[in-house]
Amino acid sequence: MNRFTWIVAAYCVLLCGCADDGLQDVLPSRTVTRNVRIAACVPSTRTELAPDGYNVLWSPGDRIGVYVKSGDTFTAENVPLAFEGKEAASGGFFSGDITLAEGASEYTLYAYYPYSEQTSADATGVGFTLASQQVQAATGDSSHLRDYDFLVAGALTSATGDFGARLFRHAFAVIEADLTGSGEMAGKNIASVMLFNTDAASVASNGALTDMANMTGGFSFDLTAPAGNNTATYTYPSVQLNLCGLTFTEPPVLGTSPVKTYFTVNPADYSRGDGRVYVVVNTTDGYTATYSRPGLVIGSGQMKVITQDIAAGTARQPVIDLTADGKTANCYIATLSSQAYSFDATVAGNGVITDGLLQAVQKFEGRTLSASLSGGEARLLWQSNPYLIEPGSISYAGGRIGFSLSGRPVSLGGNAVIGLFADAAATEALWSWHIWITDKTNDELLAQAETYTMYPAYEQAYGAGTAVMMDRNLGAIFKEDGAYARSFRAPLYQWGRKDPFPWGLVVFDAQSVPHNYIDGWRPVQTTGAPGQYVGYVGNTWYATAHPDLFIATMAGTSYDWYYGGGKGNGPDYRNNELWGNPTGYTVGQTTTKTLFDPCPPGWKMPHPYVFSAFTKTGNTATVASGDVNTTGSFVQGWNFVYDGTNTTYYPGVGYRYDEYGTFSFTPSGYYWSSAPAPSDTFGAWVFGLTGASIYQRYSDPRGFGLPVRCMKE
Repeated sequence: MNRFTWIVAAYCVLLCGCADDGLQDVLPSRTVTRNVRIAACVPSTRTELAPDGYNVLWSPGDRIGVYVKSGDTFTAENVPLAFEGKEAASGGFFSGDITLAEGASEYTLYAYYPYSEQTSADATGVGFTLASQQVQAATGDSSHLRDYDFLVAGALTSATGDFGARLFRHAFAVIEADLTGSGEMAGKNIASVMLFNTDAASVASNGALTDMANMTGGFSFDLTAPAGNNTATYTYPSVQLNLCGLTFTEPPVLGTSPVKTYFTVNPADYSRGDGRVYVVVNTTDGYTATYSRPGLVIGSGQMKVITQDIAAGTARQPVIDLTADGKTANCYIATLSSQAYSFDATVAGNGVITDGLLQAVQKFEGRTLSASLSGGEARLLWQSNPYLIEPGSISYAGGRIGFSLSGRPVSLGGNAVIGLFADAAATEALWSWHIWITDKTNDELLAQAETYTMYPAYEQAYGAGTAVMMDRNLGAIFKEDGAYARSFRAPLYQWGRKDPFPWGLVVFDAQSVPHNYIDGWRPVQTTGAPGQYVGYVGNTWYATAHPDLFIATMAGTSYDWYYGGGKGNGPDYRNNELWGNPTGYTVGQTTTKTLFDPCPPGWKMPHPYVFSAFTKTGNTATVASGDVNTTGSFVQGWNFVYDGTNTTYYPGVGYRYDEYGTFSFTPSGYYWSSAPAPSDTFGAWVFGLTGASIYQRYSDPRGFGLPVRCMKE
């Protein structure tokens, strides 16, 4: 179907018996091949589903896919039938050879459009990928919809192999966005329009997001299911594509007459969980306009119209220098959609190498740390959502790395990691940086930091006002609480490492292709030898060279990703200097921000006594005891009263298991501090929470992937 107009909404295909051909070749398996001609027509009736819809013209080259089943056996497996017409027409015949069981008492036929060779052999998993980036010719032109349509027909049973009329239905839906322009946006040419929806979802124990209202991606259709066309399921790995983009062959002009744009999307309830739909318009002269509206509900075969006046936009600024103040770090915050950024890539982290860290790395690895960098190429290693970083925007020149955010609304947030390499052939990174997309700039986060009132003994030891903390987890999308709050979808860290690891199951590559993180970035097991690093895994050199790889621990030995000087668990085998607080278990010992600190400029890893604000004793307490400073009920985390009045939310985010790197989503949260555990030399001190208890200075193996809440420097 090469030509579509949005006039009427109905499909009907008449499946006729064979024309005159009879039996041809008898196969050894008691099957026969029959040439069939299937009459197809399009009625002029409208459906009740939508005010407008498809008017179909079958065109030369069109093919439908056909399955035929007798008993439990498919004899015709995804057979193409070709349109016989020489020109576009509303009716005609499809024909081809199909295989039937000889003398069967019953035949069941299934059909779909368009035919594909790459699909299921048994009609239970017919695949189709609905493109996330679609192309429209010009305003009001709907001919591109042919490229994204998928039709299915329910089962039809015949005792003779002669089949009657069949009804084909649209599997997908269409959103028409009518856009006008006023004010400063009037007269501007539209380069692209993007639709995004809030990814409200339930979370499985392995971190998979379920009940997603995805707009596009890979789908699998079971033609044998009683529900007919309403049988699409998302197919791995296309599981989180909550967007649909549209570019134009002829960029339309914003004005008083609506620019009519058409998006083919998955039918879904986009209002789930207070979900919203975002309309993002990018103009050819670098303006971006973003509008949020209540999520809509749309069914298969339906078309919903939304209208939006584009009155104001944000002009793309000159490249924003994230290191303009001279402060470098391993994490930078970006907050403007469709904006170009750059940062100094000649300095590793904050450039600070403490004497203790220098000596420890020399002792355990036999190398000398340096904060000076010089590379040849920068690459996007992974991103938590598709199209966070504009494809192809990453650059390296003059000791600086540049990148651009896509038009994805910053309020939807996300995380990415960019690596610096010696050249295009290099497989090991020289350094890497975490790019955090959230709704507040770093200056805004610093300004609205929360001052915790620690337990009196520790407050006196550390000095008043020293426990000043970030209002969200490092990498959180925004500050939020609730059972399925997106605030807990923040990355996780192994103790002492600077690089984040993705929260949940799915991560996206530089081309925005989704992957199961463990499948695509298989964890490696720690190894080491005294005073050596070449050829070994459990050291800072390997962790730096492979920032996307989780370093798994060895059961029954170290439980630390850092192998140190050997297998022993004594203090001489552990690098306690990585996060700048080697004796942090001693009251009064704070943290020196080091080369491997994961926090943005102006922030550092917290010491363990910060969290004493959350209990009345400064120590571990049960909720039932009444000795916890919380308000409200436990909802995937606690709202803690941190100064007698104000509250801050700590979600239970789950963890990555130290021996395997697998993710587990649990109603508990354990947060790293900068301090090693004094009585557990393979562990480090964490703050922990469950629905029943609040844990102070609890020890966890350093190989676990846990969240971080940064402290103000």
